[in-house]
Amino acid sequence: MSKLRQMVLAPRMESLFTATVVLFGFRLGARPIGDNSMFTHLRTGIDMARSGSIPRSDPYSFTALHHRWVVQSWFPEWSYGWAHRLGGYKLVVLEQAVLVALLAWLVVRLARAGSPLRTALAGITAVGVGTALWTPRPLLFGLICMALMISVVERRRSPWLLVPLVWLWVNSHGSFPLGLAWLGARALGEGLDWRAWPRETLRYVGWFAVGLVVSVANPLGARLLSFPLTLGEKREAFKNIVEWRSPDFSRGGGYFALMFLGLALVLLLRARVGWRDVLPVVAFFIAALAAARNIGPLAIVLAPALGRALRRPDSAPSAPRPVGTGVNMRLNRAVLATITAAFVVFAALIFSSDAVDEVGYPGEAAAYLVSQNLFDTPHQVAHQDFVGNYLELRYGTRVKVFVDDRYDMYPISVSRDYDQLLGARSGALDVLDRRQIDVVLWQKKLPLVTLLEAKGWRETFSDKEYVVLQR
Repeated sequence: MSKLRQMVLAPRMESLFTATVVLFGFRLGARPIGDNSMFTHLRTGIDMARSGSIPRSDPYSFTALHHRWVVQSWFPEWSYGWAHRLGGYKLVVLEQAVLVALLAWLVVRLARAGSPLRTALAGITAVGVGTALWTPRPLLFGLICMALMISVVERRRSPWLLVPLVWLWVNSHGSFPLGLAWLGARALGEGLDWRAWPRETLRYVGWFAVGLVVSVANPLGARLLSFPLTLGEKREAFKNIVEWRSPDFSRGGGYFALMFLGLALVLLLRARVGWRDVLPVVAFFIAALAAARNIGPLAIVLAPALGRALRRPDSAPSAPRPVGTGVNMRLNRAVLATITAAFVVFAALIFSSDAVDEVGYPGEAAAYLVSQNLFDTPHQVAHQDFVGNYLELRYGTRVKVFVDDRYDMYPISVSRDYDQLLGARSGALDVLDRRQIDVVLWQKKLPLVTLLEAKGWRETFSDKEYVVLQR
């Protein structure tokens, strides 16, 4: 009997819990797309699907027009573009929902502790740490690749499976060095635990390296492997990006992640975990404190450590358990039917609601600028970085933006100029003059608006949040 058929006919508590967490992941990913980074990834994919080629230079800005651009996440963007071509933005949302559900399933499988309640505690804790950072963007592909890699190592599957997995990872997201970091920490921990050379894990390291070599066979060549080095070269430009800063645990998703992270540390500290769990968790915990974007990978690293920490010494997680009484089976089937119905409802909601969330973006102000031809030559429009992402999705190459959040692509001079404008520093007016900018679309609450009004710039459009100023 297949596992799926067995689950339907005789669903067990652990399977029901797993299905519930997968449902949670599906609902989390089924939200309308509102992430500004995803806007540019989506636009790039749409243009790729239409043209059949990957851009090699920037087509969207006037400050870095035709500047060399390594589209590091070309594979996810290609999938977005074709999903959009086949079913519009709503099919893209469905893709994101399936990806988050898959990630949740992989994390729960890694957290299995030998009993339904212990697996539930380990799985919920790991998923709770990461969900605030599981946003709809190519990072999801990287997180899934990381979870698959850890699954291969944890279950001692054939190491050659890492070759296609690493190829996918390299061609999807620049986080692939985290895989080597985890393997290195794991191998060192096993050496300390066993007082022996960790031959098995080092085999996986070797096959990971083979995967890196094979990954050069891609439309962009070896530049994808060197892409993470550009982040170090442009560290200065990343200081304005929230997810590259130390996490703010005092609000929103940060508080949610902190609560589950505290629970995870309590569970690990009270158990006798080995160095093979301690070293990877400590390494990724330090990385998460340095940059909020590393909280997502930390959640995956925590999953197997929590599973072992909560596992009883005499438990056998893979051993079959009694099916239970007829009453329990009927109850379990009813729960499974409810979960299945919820999947159908959430999928239907995707196709019955807006697929793009424009709240917080200057839709009316952008429409005004287009109607007045202010994006056309000889005008140059300055705006905030996330606004650039929004303009790219909405108008594509029809308008040329000042900046967006692709800080790895822009020359450092553009990032410095944007920093001057964002803080309304002493050189802000010089930036506007040097860049020949005569129109500014900006949030009212920021000091640049006050500075420009004091210098005689006139307001030509205003709504509750944004203002358009012209020389």
